[in-house]
Amino acid sequence: MQSGLRRANIIAAYRRFYQNWSVRKKFITIYMSILLVSLGVTGWILYVQASKSAIAQAQTVMEQNLLQTKNSVSEKMNMIENVSQIIAFDSRIQTFLGSAFINESFQLEDYRYNIAPVVDNIMRQNPYIYSVHVYMDNATIPELYEPHNGFFNMARIRDLKEYNDFLIDRKSKTEWRDLHEENMLTKRLGVGKLEDVFSYNRKIYSIRNNDVAGLVEIEVTQDELFRSMKDSISGSFGSVFVVDSDGIVVSSNMSNLYKKPINGLDIASLPLNERVNKVEKVNDVSSIVISIPLEGPGLRVVGIFPVTHFNGEVKHSIGWMLIVLLAALILLCLLVYYVTTKLLSRMKSLHRAMKQVREGSLDVSLPVEGNDEFSQMAFSFNMMTGRLHELVETVYKSELLEREAELKALESQINPHFLYNTLATISWVARKAKVPDVTRISDSLAKFYRLVLNQGSSETLVVREIDMVKAYLQIQKFRFEDRFDVLFDLDEAIYEYATVKNILQPIVENALNHGIEPKRSHGTIIIRGGLADDRIRLSVIDDGVGMRMSTAQDVLEGRVERTSGSGYAVRNIKERLRTYYGEQHSFDIYSRPGIGTVVTISFAARKGGV
Repeated sequence: MQSGLRRANIIAAYRRFYQNWSVRKKFITIYMSILLVSLGVTGWILYVQASKSAIAQAQTVMEQNLLQTKNSVSEKMNMIENVSQIIAFDSRIQTFLGSAFINESFQLEDYRYNIAPVVDNIMRQNPYIYSVHVYMDNATIPELYEPHNGFFNMARIRDLKEYNDFLIDRKSKTEWRDLHEENMLTKRLGVGKLEDVFSYNRKIYSIRNNDVAGLVEIEVTQDELFRSMKDSISGSFGSVFVVDSDGIVVSSNMSNLYKKPINGLDIASLPLNERVNKVEKVNDVSSIVISIPLEGPGLRVVGIFPVTHFNGEVKHSIGWMLIVLLAALILLCLLVYYVTTKLLSRMKSLHRAMKQVREGSLDVSLPVEGNDEFSQMAFSFNMMTGRLHELVETVYKSELLEREAELKALESQINPHFLYNTLATISWVARKAKVPDVTRISDSLAKFYRLVLNQGSSETLVVREIDMVKAYLQIQKFRFEDRFDVLFDLDEAIYEYATVKNILQPIVENALNHGIEPKRSHGTIIIRGGLADDRIRLSVIDDGVGMRMSTAQDVLEGRVERTSGSGYAVRNIKERLRTYYGEQHSFDIYSRPGIGTVVTISFAARKGGV
């Protein structure tokens, strides 16, 4: 539990530390981390692939070198076998060894001057051969020998196990013997140490009765037999050995391992008669291990080459590549720093502009260059500040209008009870004087002013707005001597919704003054109201003189002089609707000269509590 809390605290501390960094540091750190990881992974993959390729190529090259060594050794072995065959199948030697020797002078001369020189000539023609011994089964023939060759009696070797097994085996005609000391049959002056040799034995058969008449033994020193291995360039890349079936080194480019087992390599695991080329650990060093069998004495050429010898060039190339990648990383970091600085400078400009707006300056704007995200942010910022400026102006104007309305309301409320009492007195006098028209006008006027004042509130219910229009039209019918009719087409469902006070009466007044009155004939006004799409929709329709559409557009856009009346009333209504409902309102005028005019307003439906 405590370890979990400690880990959570550490993570939280790192998170706070990271959050306190500047954006530039975060960008550069993230980019550098991505670049380092990507370059590191790329470098590692390249190194692994190049290393594998170098090792595979080295395996091929080293195997070819060892095959050349093996072929050179095999060639010498084949030559030794051929030499033994020349001697063993020489008819003079076969006849001589298979004939009775009666010690006549002609036999001795033939022996000395015709038979023995065969071996001597072979020695001169093949200087790599260390010695040639011909063993004779005929004990009557005297021995004749030189320091490294000669004819010897079979009795010298018959009781030796390494020869006896071969002699009694009727199936075997030839035999390679493993590494051993030379068989020195004659004394040689100055010889302190016997040579290590390999020997090849071949039986000599009598030409008369096909019995074994003798044995030819050819010896070759291990140095001479494997000279090509020691001169091979493969030895400069590792260790090259010739090992016997027991894993003992019989020749090597490393003298300290002669006649010793190879440390760190299990020779028994290598197939004796198959070529092996693989990479494995030898003394904890990754090495290429190649084993190639040699025909004859049961030997094989083994090469152990540490892969570091072949990865040197790869490492050198990787080193240069890392230098190039590091230079590219530095260049990319500088580029990231430059790009980040340029981007953040634009963000800082935006931050300074936002700070100015926060301090109250709304006329701030940013230059918009291009169409990237920062440019879009600058454009949105300019739109926002422009909109804020418009909203502030709208609020300011609405406050002015509100104050003006309050002043007008105060002026209109100067002693309102006195106005109501005066109108009541006029109505009482008219009733007493039996003048019903005056009574009706005074009552309608009192109702109209009571609804207009609305106890000082700027909102009212739709039903009160309709009642105020009805009171106003009642007065105007008396003025126009009933030269117009009024039709109300209203959905009573809208009566309980709230509306801005006194927005319908000025429209009706414009319909009378600018539509019906200039007509000079009987007219009709239709007042419609309903609810559609969560909006209150009110229309005032007259069949008056109408107007051109250009004039109607001027009225909508406020380009009509205030003295004309209708333009000022329309602008006042539109501003109050915009103040209360924002974009959730509309004001439309449709008119045709000689036909009439339709004025339609709509605004968001909201239940009223006034």
